[in-house]
Amino acid sequence: MKILLLDPQRKVSHRISKDTSGGYGTGNDFGDTLVPNALKYLIKKNSHWPPMHAVYTYAVLEKKGHQVIYKEELPDDFMSYDLFIIVSSIVCCETEIEIIKLLKSNSKKIFVIGPFATNIPKKYYEAGASVISGESEFYFLGNKKFEEDLNKEIIKFNHDFTVDDLPYPPWDKVIKNFDTVNNLFGRNKSIPILGTRGCPYSCQTYCVYPLQQGRKVRQRDPKKIVDEMEYWKKKFGINMFIFRDPVFSINKKHTLEFCKELYERNLNIKFVIETHLRILDTNLIKELLRCGLKGTKVGVESANAEVLSNADRFTVSKDAQLTKIRELEQNKIMVSAMFIIGFPTDTEKTINNTIEYAKSLNTSFAQFSVWTPYPGTPIFKKFEDKISVKKYESFDQYNLVYRHELFDAKKIRFFLSKAYSRYYFRFRWVAKHFFSFI
Repeated sequence: MKILLLDPQRKVSHRISKDTSGGYGTGNDFGDTLVPNALKYLIKKNSHWPPMHAVYTYAVLEKKGHQVIYKEELPDDFMSYDLFIIVSSIVCCETEIEIIKLLKSNSKKIFVIGPFATNIPKKYYEAGASVISGESEFYFLGNKKFEEDLNKEIIKFNHDFTVDDLPYPPWDKVIKNFDTVNNLFGRNKSIPILGTRGCPYSCQTYCVYPLQQGRKVRQRDPKKIVDEMEYWKKKFGINMFIFRDPVFSINKKHTLEFCKELYERNLNIKFVIETHLRILDTNLIKELLRCGLKGTKVGVESANAEVLSNADRFTVSKDAQLTKIRELEQNKIMVSAMFIIGFPTDTEKTINNTIEYAKSLNTSFAQFSVWTPYPGTPIFKKFEDKISVKKYESFDQYNLVYRHELFDAKKIRFFLSKAYSRYYFRFRWVAKHFFSFI
């Protein structure tokens, strides 16, 4: 069967990433002034890949003998395809639905995959598609006659597969200009990789990761993770990997086994992770560094503990944050600290304090986004009557989507632009980090 895996993109000046925010996607629209616009250009130019679940779906279908093509735009010869699989997201959902309507008007067979369609399926099946609820790669892995489900609006299924049962995602077939783009830190060609799925933390009230991946942590065999890294290293010269786990190192024993395996193979590979500061102890940092850890993303979110508590979010104390971040930096591990503005109880003072706190931490990178109650999460139900935007595509983490008691959307965009400008356009940041990127 000739299958088009279609990953529609909105026409915007900034990068759209459907792989982030638990597969709902984000739009890296950092603000409206000089520094945010420069950052938007750099991000869009240097790093883009499809959602990992979609690329795994490609791998499964190809292994089953189908001819699979990945595209971000509907090709002129679309009538020649037997089946269409649309990659859903919140940030491009209107674009996706218009394409589904066009395909349906031409009597085409259409599946929709991804966390957003799983949780908010109605618009997709009303447009004429069949929504695969859950992890589509496992659906296709266990289903030989999936064409029979095309008459269903929502397809639910059970399976006994593990993450280790999946073939390697073929990044070389889905990333544009694979040999030249996706350079991380300006030096190393990089691709995403998976170590675990699932997150047991209590942030499920606002986080979308558990909606698709669940709260139970599912781990890959450490040997198989390193096997995949070795495959990409030897075949394509990839020496930088971006772990897309919701919380890397959530199981310390599993992480140490991975570190041991990677170190003993002596592959000279680097990798970056996203994790929680409370997980990183001195011994774990030492082992991660020894086997190639280059950088880590960590959530700081706000300088005000009360603002975080009111939003049901948790983090470690400021003293603990500073101690752990400095320990990482002393070991030459780059740190990207993630901050949020526009919390329900944020004031101008707390937002400005967060910007100043970010500057004082002075990490290699700082990411500022806007507090967003995502559809499908418990927090969305609480704020549903306060939602102020008409289109889901506005839920991109960089725009205010609800009625804040103190700020309108324009004011939050002002704070967002201010945060990026004040952070990156200053001597202390340039002096500390400039030579890390050249």
